[in-house]
Amino acid sequence: MNWTDEPATWKQLKYLKQVGYQPDHVLTKTEAAALISNFPGHPQALVAVAKEDPPPLTKHEARRLRESVENARRAVADAKRDDFEKSKTALAQAITKRQQFWCDTCRNSGRVLGASLQVHDLYQKFGCRFDSPANCEVQYILDALDSAAPLWDQEHPELFYQTIELNFPHLLRRRE
Repeated sequence: MNWTDEPATWKQLKYLKQVGYQPDHVLTKTEAAALISNFPGHPQALVAVAKEDPPPLTKHEARRLRESVENARRAVADAKRDDFEKSKTALAQAITKRQQFWCDTCRNSGRVLGASLQVHDLYQKFGCRFDSPANCEVQYILDALDSAAPLWDQEHPELFYQTIELNFPHLLRRRE
């Protein structure tokens, strides 16, 4: 494999996120480099990003993401008129990050968008059996599991994959 076709580095993705770019697909190193060169800014910003340590890997990412969504929902409910739109945007971002996490657990490591020890573990144990679900399918499952079992993501993450198999059998990978 040519290095230019490999997935973008975390440094590239972090810089793009800092300047407000949200990719709609997995970027290659070449695509990310081209995008970075098109953004106006100071080279010092790129150097600062390059010096930072990679994000910590965690086993509790699923729980943290759920709590983030719950906190954002409370913030929307409690928001005053001036902060309402900002709170709604924060909620949408939290929901998207959570959906992306669960989609990543069904992607092989070359296509994963976020680095997480839990994503890797869940892919190895359960997600490798499935094609990546769409965000709407993930949200359907999350809504159902959240309402049925408050701690499912911490204590029984396998329920996510059992629900995929029952409700979206077309996502089950066929053995050939």
